[in-house]
Amino acid sequence: MSSRVELEDRWIKVRSDSCRRSDGVVIEPYYVLEYPDWVCVLPITSQGDVVLTKEYRHGAGLVVTGLPSGVVDKTDITPMNTAKRELLEETGYARSQHVIALGSLYANWTNQDNMIHYFLALDAKLTGRPKLDASEEIDVVLAPWDEVRTTPLLRLSHHMACVHLAEKHFSVAPQRP
Repeated sequence: MSSRVELEDRWIKVRSDSCRRSDGVVIEPYYVLEYPDWVCVLPITSQGDVVLTKEYRHGAGLVVTGLPSGVVDKTDITPMNTAKRELLEETGYARSQHVIALGSLYANWTNQDNMIHYFLALDAKLTGRPKLDASEEIDVVLAPWDEVRTTPLLRLSHHMACVHLAEKHFSVAPQRP
C-alpha cells in the first residue's frame, strides 16, 4: 500500500512497506533490503585446486574460507564482468580459457530483492597480486576440489550453491598432477 525508505547508503537501502494480503490482513512494517546484485566465482586451477579466500567476516565474527565474491557495480555492465574483476582483485588469479555462467538465484527472496550470479572459472592462473579494497584483508589459499566439495570448508550457503551448480560440469573431479 505504501513504502518508505528508512536507511540508504552506497551498500544497502532499507525500505519499510505497508502490505495488504489478499485476505485483507495488513502487515506493517514489512522491511525489504534492497541490495545490488552479487557474484560468486568458483575458480579452479589447471592442477585441480580451488582458489579460495580467507578473511574476517564481521557479521559472523569469524575468519572464514570462501569463494571470490562481490557486488555488481554499475560500471561492470554485466555480472560476467564483475566475476572476472572480483576474481582478479581478490585473488590475483585470472582465467586463461573461459568463465562459465552457472545461473542466478535470489539471495533471500523473503526480504531482499537482489540476485546472486554464479560462475565457474576454469584453468585459473595466478597473474598478479590481489588489488584489495581498503576494507578488505584477504589471504588466498588453495584446496583440492574434493575437499571443497565434500567437507564443511565452505560454510556460506551461496558459496556452497556455486559448488553444487558447478558439479555438473565435471564427469570426474578436476585432475591434480
